[in-house]
Amino acid sequence: MKRIITILICIVLLIIDNTFAPFIGIKGAYPSFLFTFAVAYSLINNEREAVFIGVVSGILQDIFFSNTIGINALTNMLICLLVWYIGKNVFKRRKIVPVATMFLITILKHLSVFAIFSILHYKMGISIEQLLIVAIYNSIIMLIGYRYVFKFSKQKDNLRSKWRLR
Repeated sequence: MKRIITILICIVLLIIDNTFAPFIGIKGAYPSFLFTFAVAYSLINNEREAVFIGVVSGILQDIFFSNTIGINALTNMLICLLVWYIGKNVFKRRKIVPVATMFLITILKHLSVFAIFSILHYKMGISIEQLLIVAIYNSIIMLIGYRYVFKFSKQKDNLRSKWRLR
């Protein structure tokens, strides 16, 4: 049940990424609600959940954003694992850690995808200015939404014990 709800949230966030986010874009750069959720979720939860959310969010992004399947799934999975590792070593209730992590991870994700596309000889048009705008946007979304993801993650743990789910 936990994973089904998480997948449904990811699908809704992907729809928001494709419908609403372009309208709030600046200079062709707009945030990714799905990627921000995946990073926040990975920061809070365990390693297994980080891999799960990374693969799910990456596959959804691959379906809608690129001509190649697997690039976003691979990069999101690796990035969510990195974020989980960061999250297991920090105090998760402080907002500065998720916001700073989101900023840096957004840059890392875009540089990783750019590097893979370059190796495959695909063109990817993004400027440093756009990259910084996306990183700032995602950080703002993290600042606003992190507490909800935190509560959601903790609430699911309560549901698990209440319903004795394994």
